[in-house]
Amino acid sequence: MSERKRTIIFVHGSMGCNQVWKYQIQGLSAKNKTIAIDLPGHFGTDCPEMPNMETYVTFLNEKIGDLQLNQVILGGHSMGGTIILSYYFQYPEKVQALILIGTGARLRVLPAILEMTKNNDPKLIQMMETVAFHKNTIRTQKHLIEEVNSNMMKTLPNIGYYDFSICNEFDVMSKLGEIEIPTLIICGDDDKLTPPKYSIYLNEHIPKSTLHIIENAGHMVMLEQVNAVNKVVKEFLSTL
Repeated sequence: MSERKRTIIFVHGSMGCNQVWKYQIQGLSAKNKTIAIDLPGHFGTDCPEMPNMETYVTFLNEKIGDLQLNQVILGGHSMGGTIILSYYFQYPEKVQALILIGTGARLRVLPAILEMTKNNDPKLIQMMETVAFHKNTIRTQKHLIEEVNSNMMKTLPNIGYYDFSICNEFDVMSKLGEIEIPTLIICGDDDKLTPPKYSIYLNEHIPKSTLHIIENAGHMVMLEQVNAVNKVVKEFLSTL
């Protein structure tokens, strides 16, 4: 598959949207077809049901079907990582490679986050900005944090609770050895929500994987350290 015919689909995390990938879309689109989707109920979109993992996997499969693609590269952040892993285990023949960012094989969500999202507590946004970003980002990139917060607020009520519940229930630790395709793993060195040990575990158990821990970054590494992330993604793509 030539680089110019390569298609990458990016999937956001809990209460996220396509905008978290805007710098990857800009940085990678010259040689790749890059698409960032909004999951149902996010960024002003409708969601006709209480979503679970199968809801999101089915949605992703329909998107790939609409594009009439035989094979794609899937990138996922946090919950998005769990979705593309789940997708791979259902449709391995459709995935050429995986890009896993700030995610893990088994995730556990802080009880406070589950409680806040269940009750639509507005304090959740304030809490998330303190745990999702590196301290340097909080100090120097207020505009970035405000943008992420604003986009999170466009998630439909209660969708956040279902998102974080999906993360909390996710566990594919015993299946990682089944992944037979090239996999890039990226994590911020100060990721408090999905700590580097999660990414290290992925790297140790996925046979064809490569790990990059990015300095001075938190959970939102692809927004916080754009150049570093795009560089390792480009290097990874050049090996396929």
